[in-house]
Amino acid sequence: MARVLPFSALLPSLEPHLSADAGGGAFNAPPRASSVRPLLDRVDPTAELGRWRAAGSLLRDARPALYLAEVHNPDGLLGAPPVRFLLCGLAPDSAEPLETEPYRPRSAQVEPTVTLAADDHGVLKGLLAEAAERGSIVWQGTFQGAPMSLRRIEPSPVARRIQAVLDEAPLRPLAELDERRPSLAAIVPLSDPGLHFEPVHRAVHGLPTFQEDTFLRLVTAYARVYDLDEPLTSSRGVSLASERLATLVRGHHAVLLVLPEGRGKILRFRQGLDLAHLKGAPRNPTLRSLDLALLNALVLRTVLGIQEPELPGHPQVFAVRGLHSLVHDVREGKYQVGFALNPPPLWEVRAVMEAAQTLPAKTLRVEPAPPAGLLFLDPEA
Repeated sequence: MARVLPFSALLPSLEPHLSADAGGGAFNAPPRASSVRPLLDRVDPTAELGRWRAAGSLLRDARPALYLAEVHNPDGLLGAPPVRFLLCGLAPDSAEPLETEPYRPRSAQVEPTVTLAADDHGVLKGLLAEAAERGSIVWQGTFQGAPMSLRRIEPSPVARRIQAVLDEAPLRPLAELDERRPSLAAIVPLSDPGLHFEPVHRAVHGLPTFQEDTFLRLVTAYARVYDLDEPLTSSRGVSLASERLATLVRGHHAVLLVLPEGRGKILRFRQGLDLAHLKGAPRNPTLRSLDLALLNALVLRTVLGIQEPELPGHPQVFAVRGLHSLVHDVREGKYQVGFALNPPPLWEVRAVMEAAQTLPAKTLRVEPAPPAGLLFLDPEA
């Protein structure tokens, strides 16, 4: 079971407005607060954090505590509630990361590791809402134009109830934890209504045998092919394709095929496909139900003949964040073809956690995510 710990926080002097890292940063890395960018750019951020502490550049909270970050999604629905993240120390004997080959933060004390908590009955969600009402405000401002706040959860019955719930809840971090000491974690319950998952798409490049006509003929053995109402040459066309992809999955699985010149089609996988005999298909039936698993096993491996497309760092298969980026890169010739995915539904992620399985590398990212730099875990405490 996971061990959630109060921790001694190091608090920087935050600006009223935080900004994301313009350079993009590493995959799955949380956005960076502008005030913490010099720290994260160091060769050893943890050692630099110790120097900042020794120099008195940070305010140290002498009493271990839990903290609560409320983050609004600037791209979310109007009036959507904030997502509440519990900032805490997470011991190294916690559960394995949710994805294979997870992101490795350069400093587990500086970058908060987003961690999903099973909360089927909404108990944790209710406790975090109660803590938000009672917690003392440490900082309020905006992040990427959206309101954001940081609160301290004083040692109290509510804090003890939160820890008791998390002692029993399945926890799965989206990044690797420090093996030697507690990591800074941002725990979010799956029941949070403002939380949503963003898919990570796939693109193919450097495949000399790829021929569009041949591919479309062969893939019909596994999927029905649907034409799009409009080409992918405008934002409206991309939005309509995304909506169509989302509506075709009732009882089925589907991916959006992105072709050069803004062309595209939807591949809707046929029902009743027997994946158990296919080489490379996940042995676990829960994982075989994932869109990405179907794409890897049926399309990339079987139809295109790509060996082990699920391996991180594959020379021909690339992970791409954002549908607009995928369409743009295929149109510009960076990739031969792209495959856009729906985000995995919450119940599917919960099923993977319940089965103690691990998602393929770079399956999803969480939105919104807490930025690094709100506070740090004191490495010397």
